[in-house]
Amino acid sequence: MRTLKQPRAIETRDRILHEAAQLFALKGFHDTKVGEIIKAAEVTSGAFFHHFQGKEELGFAVIDRHMEQRRQALDRIEKRLTTSYDNDPLEEVFLRLDAVSAMIIQRRNRKGGCLIGNLSTTLSDTHPAFRKQLGKCFDEMASEFQVRLDEAAAKHNLSNDQDTWEVARYIVSVIEGAIMLTRTHRDINLIERQMQYLKEDLKRSFHTA
Repeated sequence: MRTLKQPRAIETRDRILHEAAQLFALKGFHDTKVGEIIKAAEVTSGAFFHHFQGKEELGFAVIDRHMEQRRQALDRIEKRLTTSYDNDPLEEVFLRLDAVSAMIIQRRNRKGGCLIGNLSTTLSDTHPAFRKQLGKCFDEMASEFQVRLDEAAAKHNLSNDQDTWEVARYIVSVIEGAIMLTRTHRDINLIERQMQYLKEDLKRSFHTA
């Protein structure tokens, strides 16, 4: 990645990343051509290659940008949510799930599915570097839940009984699957139903049901 100094250069790079992310989500990494990204971003070839050596470098930058925007969006949504949850740490897990549901609903008109999920499906078998980076993305998603799950396990004296890391990965698996089902069935309410089932399952696992 090149060092950015001028606002115009930063704006150009952001526009390239934005258009590339949309095309990757809609068409996939392999089927998206650099020329399409240049055209969509309304930049010259020179401007593109000033910021990125090629599509691979761009792909990693798109992933990093997506995860940063995801963190910021979920934090903003979570702060805005009104909740009747008590001080049980497990309720903090539910609050994050509510934020995830709200974010998915807000983005229901976007074309393409979960960028990280889509790229993982198409690149994990063919590109070890991307597979490793995408694995870190899923682990980051799980880590957000593990911190709260650890607190919940401690509160309910289950620290020796619960593998909170695997539970956190299970949560991410449900979320990613729910996103695909929601888009495939064109049923935006499906995500909330799946999150409710997940909450009930977690309550049983932590003996709070």
